[in-house]
Amino acid sequence: MRLEDDSDMKIAGQVPKDGHDALEGEVDAFVREKTNGNIERAQKAGKLFAQALTSADQDSTVYFGIGEMDDAVTLRQRRILFSYIVNRVIAELAPNSIVAQAALSSFYEQTRKASEEIYQQINDSLAFSLYIFSYRSAGDMKAAARVFAQLCGKEGDRVFIQYGQELGAFFTRFCTETILALEMVH
Repeated sequence: MRLEDDSDMKIAGQVPKDGHDALEGEVDAFVREKTNGNIERAQKAGKLFAQALTSADQDSTVYFGIGEMDDAVTLRQRRILFSYIVNRVIAELAPNSIVAQAALSSFYEQTRKASEEIYQQINDSLAFSLYIFSYRSAGDMKAAARVFAQLCGKEGDRVFIQYGQELGAFFTRFCTETILALEMVH
């Protein structure tokens, strides 16, 4: 009877030889991001985005370009579009998922503290899902602008699509500049 080499077999519950499992890796990554200041920067970004979203000041970011075409529906959709862009820019510019999650958690937490009503609005999963799907399908802001027009009850309206594109570009620039100004460590 021949004995086979079983040195490569793993036993359930066995700790890896290097003592470094996935959870330890995540903890190490979190500690690294906390130590280098990225967690604090991410939380600040989330707070700044929440302030821009919830401010009643007519000069705030969400009110940019507000005019006679706007009503309660378009203001709600501006907020949802802004929060979608916050999510997209954070995902694209954060050095990793730990920092991105810290920024998003701060954004939603600060929004909820400032206004439960706005918090509920931006958690409209159908509208948010439409933005995500449109961007993934087409890969450009025009697709999200078409969704904006549709959600405003102006589907196919070229003026509203253009309006959505301009808002999207403005919100993207604002969010990008905010993140870059915080100088996160990569």
